[in-house]
Amino acid sequence: MHNKEWATVPVLPCVELEETLAFWELLGFTTTYRQLRPYQYGAVGRGGYELHFVRVKGVGPSNNYSGCLIMVADAEKVHQDFTRSFKKGYGKVPGAGTPRISRMKPGQTRFTLTDVAGNSIIFISYGEKDQETYSKADEASLTPLQKSIATAVRFSDFKNDERAAAKTLDAALKREGKESKLDIAEALLMRLDLARILKEHKREKECRTGLMSLMITVDELALLKQRLNAHYWKLLEGLM
Repeated sequence: MHNKEWATVPVLPCVELEETLAFWELLGFTTTYRQLRPYQYGAVGRGGYELHFVRVKGVGPSNNYSGCLIMVADAEKVHQDFTRSFKKGYGKVPGAGTPRISRMKPGQTRFTLTDVAGNSIIFISYGEKDQETYSKADEASLTPLQKSIATAVRFSDFKNDERAAAKTLDAALKREGKESKLDIAEALLMRLDLARILKEHKREKECRTGLMSLMITVDELALLKQRLNAHYWKLLEGLM
């Protein structure tokens, strides 16, 4: 029962219905429908929305390109809930393979959850901030380095492509020119973080050395704190 005149319900493929329902139950969803014959079909619900699943022969994690968007009040809180559930059920938070969940920095507006069947569900916070962050790279007033930083955010946070984000920042930092010290520091911090994720130990060390060579003053640190989210600020504090 709901008070909406229309409601859209995604129907996604699965390999085995019971496995898929159990996965979503682990994340706090409730199974609302289960049918095993004449074909496998089921549904889960949470927070007023539903996901339906149907068994599709031949479709699995390696060749499943299905997914949908779910708009939520607070994507960061949902991510925290799912992270706790993964730790409880799997003993870890899987960031690769299937299933997996993309990482989420403080202030980020979306994340991607890939279930056991390979469906990619993107959870997005309501409001305009998500679109503002994505569109930042299109602003004409940005310097080349600022544009590269915004583009790297688009790659890492919206497309889950850390390697593309790293390549974008590497190219920009090679031609930094007359960019401001604070912009260079922000780019190096972001690249250092990506190096840790990608296990690029040499590049991580280079970024750390680059940050130290900037000789950031106390006043500049205060300005950086205002513009960096909590994740990068803690990373910078650990280097100083």
